[in-house]
Amino acid sequence: MSCAEAAATPASGMRVVRTALRVLEAVSELQPVGVSAIARSTGIPKSSVQRCLVSLREAGWITPSPGDAQRWALTGRALSVGLRGSAERGLREAARAVMQELRDATRETIHLIGFGPEHASSAEAAPGALVVIDRVDSPEPVRTWVRLGTAVPLHASCSGRAVLSRLPEAEALELVGRELERFSVETITDPDELLAELRAVRERGYAVARGSWRAGVGAVGAAVLDAAGRPVGALAVSAPQQRFDAGRAEELGDLAISAVARVGAAL
Repeated sequence: MSCAEAAATPASGMRVVRTALRVLEAVSELQPVGVSAIARSTGIPKSSVQRCLVSLREAGWITPSPGDAQRWALTGRALSVGLRGSAERGLREAARAVMQELRDATRETIHLIGFGPEHASSAEAAPGALVVIDRVDSPEPVRTWVRLGTAVPLHASCSGRAVLSRLPEAEALELVGRELERFSVETITDPDELLAELRAVRERGYAVARGSWRAGVGAVGAAVLDAAGRPVGALAVSAPQQRFDAGRAEELGDLAISAVARVGAAL
């Protein structure tokens, strides 16, 4: 019996819909993911999870993960519903193959960050914030991870500083404001210090973060530019800090610069 066929009354039908949506959300957050992990994450019985997965697959929302038919991932159909606006879809489509190649070259997690007014409608995002719109996971057993849809702070993240570095300084300061939230001892909270850092990032071509947003995480980020030279997002390569030092940052930064140039050209 499918997830949908389990609905005998309007009330039970709504419960089934809510259960299916919770399973779909769990797949989007944890993909690629198996039945047991979804059940643990949601508290839904494994038998119910399995029925919903079958229905979601039949409807074209999820698909077995390549190389592991017991784990599930979203399809392009599911992802397109969550993406707002053709510009964001275009960014994700232009970046996907590059992200996979960058992951293979670095063996670290790659995040695609969207930047633009369409993200202000996100439940977590304030106007001017960046939002994680795609991710390709590291194959390493210890790796970094940020949920899709997460709002990314402009001043505290490498992606944010990469984007800000490509804007006029007055515009950058207007976006971040004068009160910069502190996430750790590494976070830049002084606007003048931030401007100096943005000048260095623009010169270097990529930004570096060492626990300035997320503790224990080192990352580099480079801005994706449109044809007019405006930032539309960023690619970030993130790693546990035990795999991240100055030499590794420089290596990853050079790869990120090359990657965003290819994404920009594809746009």
